[in-house]
Order: sequence, then C-alpha cells, then structure tokens
Amino acid sequence: MSREIARLPQRLAHWLVGGLALGVGACGGGDPAQPDVAPTISVTIPAGTSVAAGATRALTARVTDARGQVVASPTVRWSSSATTVATVSAEGVVSARTVGSATISGTSLGVTGQVMLTVSPGAAVKLVMRTQPTDVGSGQPFAAAPVVEVRDAFENPVTGTVPVTVSLASGGGALDGNITVTAVQGVAAFTTLTVSGVVGSRTLTFASAGLTPVTTSAFALGAGAPATLAFRTAPSGGGLNSPFTTQPVVELRDAAGNVPTAAAVTVSATITSGGGSIAGATAQTVNGAASFTTLGVTGTAGSRTISFAAPGLTALPITLSPCDASRPPAPTLSARSRAYSAFQQRAAALDTIVITDINASCDAIANAAVTVTYPGTGGWLQATLLSNPSRLALRADPATLSEGSYQAVVAYSSSNADTVTLPITFNVSASLTMQYGLVNEKVNMLDVNGSLLIAPVVRNISNEVVSPPIVFASRSPSIATVASDGRVAGRLGGQAWIVSQTVANSGAIDSIYVNVARTTGPLLRADITRFEYARNGTVSVTLILDTRGTTIGAAQVVFSWPTERATPSLLRYVSNTSGTVGSPLIVNDVNSGTTRISIAGASGMNGVITLGRFDFTAVQLGSSQFILRQVELLDLNQQSLLTDASSFQYPVVIK
Repeated sequence: MSREIARLPQRLAHWLVGGLALGVGACGGGDPAQPDVAPTISVTIPAGTSVAAGATRALTARVTDARGQVVASPTVRWSSSATTVATVSAEGVVSARTVGSATISGTSLGVTGQVMLTVSPGAAVKLVMRTQPTDVGSGQPFAAAPVVEVRDAFENPVTGTVPVTVSLASGGGALDGNITVTAVQGVAAFTTLTVSGVVGSRTLTFASAGLTPVTTSAFALGAGAPATLAFRTAPSGGGLNSPFTTQPVVELRDAAGNVPTAAAVTVSATITSGGGSIAGATAQTVNGAASFTTLGVTGTAGSRTISFAAPGLTALPITLSPCDASRPPAPTLSARSRAYSAFQQRAAALDTIVITDINASCDAIANAAVTVTYPGTGGWLQATLLSNPSRLALRADPATLSEGSYQAVVAYSSSNADTVTLPITFNVSASLTMQYGLVNEKVNMLDVNGSLLIAPVVRNISNEVVSPPIVFASRSPSIATVASDGRVAGRLGGQAWIVSQTVANSGAIDSIYVNVARTTGPLLRADITRFEYARNGTVSVTLILDTRGTTIGAAQVVFSWPTERATPSLLRYVSNTSGTVGSPLIVNDVNSGTTRISIAGASGMNGVITLGRFDFTAVQLGSSQFILRQVELLDLNQQSLLTDASSFQYPVVIK
C-alpha cells in the first residue's frame, strides 16, 4: 500500500498518513487531552522502620498506573538486600532476624519502591559463652577469664544490665572471687573467679533469672600454689645418734590438698623442743616431694619436736621419741627414794613412779619384774608394774602398823638391763580424830562484827585428847573470818563454813557452819544447831521470826526443804504445827518441797514469834539445804522492812 500512497499527489499523501495516525492513536487508548505518565510505587512499614529481632511487619505498597490512577490490589514482587538481617515473604511480610540494616524493595508495573529497615536486638532469652575458661590451678585466677554474653533468640547480643551467677556444674569443689557479676552492655566478665578442689575435670554453669543458662566446655583443674607441708612418710625407728630407719618424705600441698608437682623448694628440719642437734636436715622437692636420706638427731634420750619448713609455707611439726640402736636399754626411775607419812587405821599412801630408758635404746626392756624387800616389819607395801607408759604403782598401807618408821626396798629388774632400786621410808603416826563443836554447836548464828570461839577436840587412836598443831580456814572469808586461835568473826550477812584441820598430813578435819546476820532489823531463822542426821530418823525444824525491836504489821515467808521427789531426794514431809502469834496461814506444796507462811496483827507484833514446826523423815543419803526467805515484811504503816531484814539457810546432811 505504501507504493500506492507514494504515487499519490503529495498533499493527498499527507492527509492519508495523518488520518492513519489518528486511527492508530484511537485504537491505542491515547487521549490528546490527557497524555500518558510513568507508573509509580511507594513502600512503607507500619509502626516505623526500626524492628526488634524476631518481630514481623506487613509492608504496604501504593502503586499508580500510566494514567496516574491508584492500582487496587497491585501485584508486587518483594525482595531484601540482606536476607540474614531480614527476609520478606511474597505477601510482603518482613521478618527481622539479626541486628543490622536491610533495604526492602517492592516492584510493580516495571517500577521499584524501597524502604530501609533497621533491626535491633530482641528480648534477652539466653546466655552464651564468649570466652571459655582455660585450664587453671586450684585457687588460681584463670589466664583467660570466662566471659558470658546475653543474647536474644536469634543470637543477637542484648545490651542491658542483668546479674549473672556462676556455679560448679561438675567436678565439685569451691568457687571464690566474683561469683555474681552484673552484665554491662550485655557482657559479664568473671575476672577474679577462682576454682578450688582436688585436681580433675570441671564445668561451670552461668545463670540469670528468666534466661536459659549456659554450661562451659570441660577444663582441667590442676594443683594450685604450694600452701603447706604434709608427711607422705613420717620418720620412725632409730634416729637418736644415728639416722632414722624410716626417713621422712615431706610433700607440698596446696590449699585443697593437691600436690603441686611443678614447684621446687628446699625443705629444712629443725629441733624446736627437746634439745640436741640435727643431721641431714635439708632436702629438695622433686615432683612435689622432698625425700630425706640421712635425717637424725644427736643428744640425750627424750622426746623431741622436729619442725619441717619451707619459705612461705605453713610449718609441719612432729613430736617423737627417737631411739638409739647402738646402746642397750638403761632403765631409771623418776625418783631415787620415797618417804611417805600416814596415820594408823587411816587411808593408805599412794604413789606412781615413772620408768624410763635413759639410753633410749631401740631394744625394749625384756621380762621386767618388780620385787619388794624389807629390813624389818614387812607386808605393808604393794608395788605393781604398769605399762603404757611404764610405771610402778606403790601403796603403803598403815592399817596393820603401830606408830613408828618403816623401811622397804623396791627393785625393778629385767633380762637385758641392770636392776634399779628405790628405797622407801614410811612414817606412821597415831591416828587422830577431831570434833569441832558439840552436836548443838555445828550450826551457829553471828551478828556482823560479832564473834564466837569453839575449841576443836583432837583424840588419838587410844581416844586420848592430844594437842597437835591446828590450822583454821574460812570457805567464805568475805562473810566470816577465822583467826589462828579459832575465833570466828562475822563480816557481812550470809553463810560460811569454818574448817579446822590438823597440820600433819591433814590427819583430822571437821567443820562448823555460821550464819551471819545484819546487826539490827528483823531476823528469820530456825532452831537448827546441827546439820548431820541419821537415815530413817526424824528431822524437826521450828521457824522463828525475831523482830529484834521492830514492830511488824504483816509478814510472808517461804521455807524450802529437799523433798523426797526432788534431786537430791532426802526428806519426806510428815506434818506441821502452826504457831499462835499472828494467826499463821501455812500453805504446803509437798511435791516441790516449799511452804508459804503468812501472819498479820492489827496492833502489831513484837519479840520472838514462832511461825510453826515442820517434821520430816530422812529417807536417803545425801546433802542439801533448808532455805528461809522473807517475801513480804510490813510495819503498821504498810511500809516495807525487807531492806533491813535478814534470813538464814542451813545445810542438811543425811548419813
């Protein structure tokens, strides 16, 4: 057709071409009033472009066509520039993964829109090891300290501050140093952590509340720095004036008891007690142990303490008695002679003599025996051989002897040593007995600054009164004192035992009891003048309130006795009889051994008032006390008189 158009006149050809062009344009949808434009696309992320790892976001895309119209439900092809940071699905859903940035692109109608996505760490969920612990010595710092990181579910480090605590997961032992560390920017470094214990494999666990803990790889715990010494083999056998038969081996120990084999130190031995000198006193450690070869001591026999030491370490002492293999035993007694004194028909004199080998021979004394010989009257001395350690037990019995001086010789013999002897002198004096105070003088009452004098009576075995030297003593000198002539003086309110004793070998002894009262003021006492009673006999006690010039309106006292059911269980309550003044009200508690007595008088009470009499039966041997105590003491104006009052207590001895 183009050839035909070419043959047409020029103006007609132009018209035909223009008409054809208009037709083509009308067929293509062109609009001379609204020309075509380029399509567009814009991509957005709802809620911002910063997303935490693990989160998802649905993208939105706005697409316009060539006519500038918004395309409904456009078809968009999505992609991510860094899929390790974030991925995007075909539906336009972004999934954040690791910390970083990614460009998310959407393409439609031949055009592409982009948005920049930033991924931040997610929520902390676990701990991981950044630096594993290295092999380490017990109690020593790690060469590379363990370091722990806080991470989210996608292994992103999570900044923040959380406390992380370490514990032993396997191997046992103890941790020291920084057991809990607060993570800084999500990192916890345990720079001062130490592990102590026996050598072996260990693992550690690091934990924080709400996070998955992490356990380290296994590491070896070795011996730590030397801290002390210990015997692998203790010295024994011989050792005196010659080397020990068994030479000591001293090993190094760290604080956990491990042997640090790498350390090399010099161990020295010194004598710290027992005297003498020491030979072969040093040894060098090899593989953690120092083996001595010629250690020994020189000097006399006896126990010694040897101390092994090394610089900076705790010393190791040992006490032993080295023996001499070159000499025979030579027994000796701890005394060259003995002199004893006793009284006829009194207790025997007892003694113990120690037997030692002054040569400290390594040979034991064999077939040891002891005999007693008398140059005169015999049979009064017993000698018994004891062991562990070797001793002679001696008993000199005066029971069959008259007054006088006696001799004996004790001989200690054996089959491999010389015999040693011990001369014995036994002086027997006539037996003495003492009566300090008559029956009604055994319990006495004294005012402060008052005095009394009771003369002891001493008799010999023939019941003759004799006058040996006597000493007196007060068991409570702040309450009552006693002079050399036996005069007792009251000092303070209270009770005191006064003892009289013959000087010679404590041959005779007896006591009296003194109650010391304030000089003035009411006095609560009993009529007791003795403290010894016979079993199954009757014990009667009358309680007396002596006003000593004071007028009393009312009083309440407590009287306690050693009841049969208590400990000691001495007395059985039988009955009581009330006094007449003040209408005494008596309330007894037999089980606890206590009675409470109350009296009162509207016009006042004066003088010596009998509160009541109490009767008991002595049922068991033993000793205790009667105790009197004023609970309430009032004058006619209801004013208390207790600060000026005195009360007594009395010993009770059932024989």
